[in-house]
Amino acid sequence: MNFLERLYGIFFQPVETIREIVRKKPIWQAVIIIMVTGLLTVTSNYNFTMDRTDFFSYNTGMPDFGRLRSLLAIMTVFGSIFIAPLTNFVYAAVYHFLAEILEGKMYAKVEDSVPFNQIEENNLQVEQKAGDEKKEVVIGTAKGLYSAIGFAKLPMIFMVVVNLFVRLLNPKTGLIFMYLCLAIFTIWVIVLEIIAIRENYKMNTGNAVLVFFLPYIVLIVLFIIMMIFMGATFISVFSGILKDIPIQ
Repeated sequence: MNFLERLYGIFFQPVETIREIVRKKPIWQAVIIIMVTGLLTVTSNYNFTMDRTDFFSYNTGMPDFGRLRSLLAIMTVFGSIFIAPLTNFVYAAVYHFLAEILEGKMYAKVEDSVPFNQIEENNLQVEQKAGDEKKEVVIGTAKGLYSAIGFAKLPMIFMVVVNLFVRLLNPKTGLIFMYLCLAIFTIWVIVLEIIAIRENYKMNTGNAVLVFFLPYIVLIVLFIIMMIFMGATFISVFSGILKDIPIQ
């Protein structure tokens, strides 16, 4: 598949396309998609472009909100171009580690006697090393996962159309419509990312779902434990202060 075929396939043949992406690992194409999708989505947002145009305005005696807004705009663009690809790199690394723990298939080697068609039927990638008498079957790579996750972000490009359409609606209706579409496209992206994990590590769908949501579950559990600890500490300190207050 070429780049355009992969773009088309993500929408109309997602499983087959993602299966091909994790084999070929077009990582730079994935980086481009992450950057362009994030940048267009952010810059097309109504609040980013239309809410206020006096970015650098300043009134005497008032906080310099215009310059602050311009700084936030620059940071947002910077984040879309540079931070987003690095963030997806971290996601891919975490998912790769979790997939290995859950016994996702990582590497395997086969002899030359194994028919190429048989390997292709198992959706594995064959790489012939120079001067090597064996073919190495490489599956479950972090590079392949990163590439697939990058392409999985593609449905978010439709938020550009949504952001432009919202300008024709009243603010309240537009906000509801925007968040509804954002939820739909986010679910779409999550489904594609779960497919990417499943196809990259040749695991079942249940394990792929677990790999995807496990980091979020851990963060939620840690947050709850932290809040319980902080609450217990506050109650303990507050009780000590109350004991030291003399009762008249």
